[in-house]
Amino acid sequence: MRILRAIPLLLCFALAPSAFAADAPCGTYDSGEEYDGTLSFDGERAIAHDREGFVSPQGPYRYRIDGDRVRVRNADSTLSTEYKLLPDGDLERQPSLFEPQPKRLKRVKAATCAAHRNEGVAYAAGQDNDSAADCAAGDVQSCVDVLSYDPEGKQPDRLRKLERHCREDRSPYACEVWAKALTPSEADAPLVMFRTDALSPASIAALRVACDDIGSGGACESLAEQEWIAGRYASTRAISQSTCDRRLSKNACDRVARWTGTALRDAPPRQSPRQPCGWYVSDDGSLFGGFRFDDGNAALSEDDAATMPYRLREDEVLVRHDKGDDFVLRWIDADTLVGQDDWTRYHVYRRARAGQCAPIALPQPGAKLRETAYKVDQCALTEPGGAEACCARGSMSACMGIGHVAALGGDWKGAAAAYDKVCAMHVREGCGNVVSAYLNAGDDALLAGIRKVCAEHSDSVACEELRMATPERAAEKQLERELGEALQQALQGVGEKTEADQD
Repeated sequence: MRILRAIPLLLCFALAPSAFAADAPCGTYDSGEEYDGTLSFDGERAIAHDREGFVSPQGPYRYRIDGDRVRVRNADSTLSTEYKLLPDGDLERQPSLFEPQPKRLKRVKAATCAAHRNEGVAYAAGQDNDSAADCAAGDVQSCVDVLSYDPEGKQPDRLRKLERHCREDRSPYACEVWAKALTPSEADAPLVMFRTDALSPASIAALRVACDDIGSGGACESLAEQEWIAGRYASTRAISQSTCDRRLSKNACDRVARWTGTALRDAPPRQSPRQPCGWYVSDDGSLFGGFRFDDGNAALSEDDAATMPYRLREDEVLVRHDKGDDFVLRWIDADTLVGQDDWTRYHVYRRARAGQCAPIALPQPGAKLRETAYKVDQCALTEPGGAEACCARGSMSACMGIGHVAALGGDWKGAAAAYDKVCAMHVREGCGNVVSAYLNAGDDALLAGIRKVCAEHSDSVACEELRMATPERAAEKQLERELGEALQQALQGVGEKTEADQD
């Protein structure tokens, strides 16, 4: 009798849904929320698309199933997302640091999927912050993370492993690290703002593998960028078109649309300096959509006053902006400039209106500018005596740091004195900061140091920067400060009146 009573209970356990009996994810899942996009599984890999059908660069790489849990590894990092398989076939994204609330993803499209194998993703990978242990357990992204630095100097072996993880394991993260490792950075490499460094031919070849063979949208974007800054504009268009066709990057499609009707070709060999004059407009309406040039100055609109000084170097026009660096525009024909820096890249500027410009002095053919690259070191953090002692020994970054501290305290005289030491080394950033101190203080005496450098070395970068220290620019800066102070006082008055009304 006891045996008979137990039968219904056993049947209930046998028929009860089990977490371990859940079907593997297969098909397309959607939370229904606008910004989430879709998540698809085919048995081998998972892939995420946004609402416009573009592949997400931060999307999944591989996944692992353990019972009713699915762990999805990101394509570009060691991050992972955990989902729960629900009895009705839907998925539930589990809470995490970035998404504290669970979210249900409904299966909106069925598919025929291959049998899934838990390859390349270790159990609980990414949860214990121990990449070495996860790598030993077979987790590809964790192995790439371990290989992302080379403390023992085993570079050849490291490169071979990264290439294998890229080509064979098809890890976009591995491709990115591999390409970067093929252009090792120098310990005291110059600091360049708002410009992307050119990579080595080996790195560019690795990016091409990642773009063409692996389908990494990030690699395709980097490859297009490298081709552009090298002056291979026709190649950039071809890469962007292919990337767009494969729906790997929305930015690529935007570029292709922007270039409609533009005959992009590779830049000719370096040409002699040429003075721009008139209104040059790109084919979109962005913030950097046009430049107007007059007698040695430029403006970002057709109507505003031209207040940004520019200089010429080979076939480039360098327009100084208020972030301490230059817009870099390169001639590709008599009426067309292309943007090369991070702000203007992929812009093509055609002359839409000629202007009346007085001739400016052109650089002498073959003349070389006396300029030293700005380098950052750790002297002020590691050596006795701190920044003062390091600056006295010739540390550029220590002197600049002293100048920055003085400037933040409104001590423009002290700031200029520190920047003068960097300017004396023919460092553009140091000379530019001397000029900034003058423009903020309006004190002509602050220019004594940079004038001395220019007088002693007429080919110094100091002379180029000194051109920007005009009384007109100082007056404009003073007006900006006064307007800012007036606005701040007005806002403070409104706040005080609101508090009084509430009382």
